[in-house]
Amino acid sequence: MLKLKKFNKKENNKISSRKFIFAGIIILIILSVFIFYKSYAIYKLEKKYDVIKSQIKEFDTENMILSFTIDGNKEDVNFPSKNSNYIVNSVTCQNGTSANWDNENWGLINIVPGDSKKIRCNIDFKGAYKENILNGADPVLKNNLVPVNIADDGTVTKASVYSEWYNYENKRWANAVILKDDSSTYSNDAVIPESNIESYFVWIPKYSYEIFNLGETDGYTESKPTISIAKEINIKFGLTNTIDSNTNECSTPMTSGASGICAVGDYMTHPAFISMNANGLWVAKFETTGDINNLTVKPGVRSLRNQTLKTMFEAAYNYQRDNDSHMMKNTEWGAVAYLSHSKYGINTEVRINNNSSYLTGYASTDSTDQSSYPGTYGTSSDVTLPYNTTTGYKASTTGNITGVYDMSGGAHDYMAAYRKDTYGSSEFDATTLANYNSKYYDEYDSSSSWTTHSKRILGDATGEMGPFYYYADKDGNNRQHNNWYADFSYFGDSSDPWFGRGGHYTYGVLSGQFGFIGDTGGAYSRLGFRLVLS
Repeated sequence: MLKLKKFNKKENNKISSRKFIFAGIIILIILSVFIFYKSYAIYKLEKKYDVIKSQIKEFDTENMILSFTIDGNKEDVNFPSKNSNYIVNSVTCQNGTSANWDNENWGLINIVPGDSKKIRCNIDFKGAYKENILNGADPVLKNNLVPVNIADDGTVTKASVYSEWYNYENKRWANAVILKDDSSTYSNDAVIPESNIESYFVWIPKYSYEIFNLGETDGYTESKPTISIAKEINIKFGLTNTIDSNTNECSTPMTSGASGICAVGDYMTHPAFISMNANGLWVAKFETTGDINNLTVKPGVRSLRNQTLKTMFEAAYNYQRDNDSHMMKNTEWGAVAYLSHSKYGINTEVRINNNSSYLTGYASTDSTDQSSYPGTYGTSSDVTLPYNTTTGYKASTTGNITGVYDMSGGAHDYMAAYRKDTYGSSEFDATTLANYNSKYYDEYDSSSSWTTHSKRILGDATGEMGPFYYYADKDGNNRQHNNWYADFSYFGDSSDPWFGRGGHYTYGVLSGQFGFIGDTGGAYSRLGFRLVLS
């Protein structure tokens, strides 16, 4: 019996010892987990607050709570990154805590805890200005594009992207410049001297338009119409492409001669934006200036002309590769022309640039006769005035200084648009043109002739401007005109396969944003071109 008691006591001691060891192990494990968790939490805390890269709406640790708002509202978006067009409006902390925002490292710094053990801070971000009517097709500022405001006298100041710097509803289109010296920095509202501006560009937001004419009729009528059928073009801005299955919409056909199932009255996304897969286009504000190795886009400067189409195309392509620069296409010209003739633009024909020195941005005075061909032209102030005058505004697509100029007259503008398999005097051939993505040029049916308006690409402002009429101008020669503003209207053909737009300073009534004509693609002193960034 005594032995049994001793045995039981011994066994009990062993069990107690095991329990103690086991408990110690559990405590050690818990302590290790706690230490690891605290270390990890501190690490995460440092990462979050040294440079905030959070992708959640609210970050919470044992001692810190961080949240963010945009323009005072909680939004279902990721934490704004440094280059996301947001700035910090304010940092607000509770219970006496203070903190600052480090824009360079994009995080909170100088955190001073207050009365509470927990630090609670909210970062309020201010978003870049957006115009509701654009439905997301607001200007996209890439690389070295600087947003600007242009005063009526032409003074250029740097615009804050967080304030209203465009208003399409009021016909004030967004402008941006590329600087000669891109190391120069300007504060908001600071004047940017003309001497440091290399080029001007205007934003054309992505839109769909209501089809007003399918342009499926070839030929012309040999008479002069008694009335114009020009009308306001209805436009809806937005990023979503129209589709056949939606009521009063159609999918954009995109090719020469095609209409898909589109009908008059349907809305169709303009092809210029689809081909470049872009929310909009930065179109050169003026015809190209400078020299072929140093392109510029400047007002009051002689336009660059007398180059083969291939030379123009390659110079435009290489101008700003980071901004997808290229020579304007027929469809891109159409996108600007249609927007100009909507309630968001001048909504009539733009005034001709009749400056006989090919100076960009000029407009004919009210006293000149532009009712037929030829019109009145020259260089004196009683005949032609610059872009930054009341008269000059009439040559803009908006009727004010924010629009695109030289869409009528000046130099005749070559387009990157041609009759398939027909290269004329352009210096292109099938092999050299194939070196470039087909999105950089419009291709028209190889059977087209000067009256085959049905070979248009819907949206290019060619065939849709009919019906067409053939009659004599005041010089006694018969020409083909459209029925909007009597602009010249000749499709590309076997002899003149490359399209030209806008007309020449001498053309009078024949010039306009809806004029088009074929040419050889060769170098001529009357022919220039225009840049586009996408």
